[in-house]
Amino acid sequence: MHTFRPVIAIVSCYKMVDGQPSQSVYQKYIDAVNFYGGNPILLPNTAADSANFDALLKVVDGILLTGSYSNVAPTRYGATHLEEKQDLGRDDLSFKLLAHADKTGTPLLAVCRGLQEMNVHFEGTLHPDWREVEGFYEPHLEDSTAPLEVQYQPVHDVLIQPEGRLAEFGKEWHVNSLHKQAINKVGERLSVEAVARDGLVEAISLVQHPFMIGVQWHPELNYAQDNLSKFLFTEFIQHASKKLSK
Repeated sequence: MHTFRPVIAIVSCYKMVDGQPSQSVYQKYIDAVNFYGGNPILLPNTAADSANFDALLKVVDGILLTGSYSNVAPTRYGATHLEEKQDLGRDDLSFKLLAHADKTGTPLLAVCRGLQEMNVHFEGTLHPDWREVEGFYEPHLEDSTAPLEVQYQPVHDVLIQPEGRLAEFGKEWHVNSLHKQAINKVGERLSVEAVARDGLVEAISLVQHPFMIGVQWHPELNYAQDNLSKFLFTEFIQHASKKLSK
């Protein structure tokens, strides 16, 4: 008997490729979803403006908000600083996907920028640059001059909260860290799942939702080897499979 794989919508980002405007997703996100049994589809930013947006999402069993070169627009969380790396189309699509997942119970995994979008969507705020905040001392931002394999190496611990959704995995883990923006005020209805030793919020979840989890690190890099990555993607795809079966 043929077994259907849950459809996982992956948000795309605006980029210039060979001098032309493009919508793109890093291959590692697609590979991770496929490896754990999902059927990845890519959503362009223009999907947010489609009159058929709701109809399109009826075929979606899970949503993946990826990390990105760009940052959440300051106007989204009431800030006024200059942010050079913006992708307003990505913001529009991600916030509509978050609203859909909240309303329908669709499983959603948010990575790095995705976590920040998730926090802002639920009325939270961000630090534009954690390096400008007194008290944060862990190496949260990569050395952009280093090779990619070095940039994505685990660099600090995260302490998993004992009553959270990630507690089943364990108490702490060593993760990579490649971000400038960071959570300031945690959004409404969100629970803190993990923090760095310096107090920076590393993971959040939506209370009373089947599976909506955001992580500040990048589990997609070593998705097949890293134990916490295995846990996150396995749980995500399993919840998407349950939605498919209904």
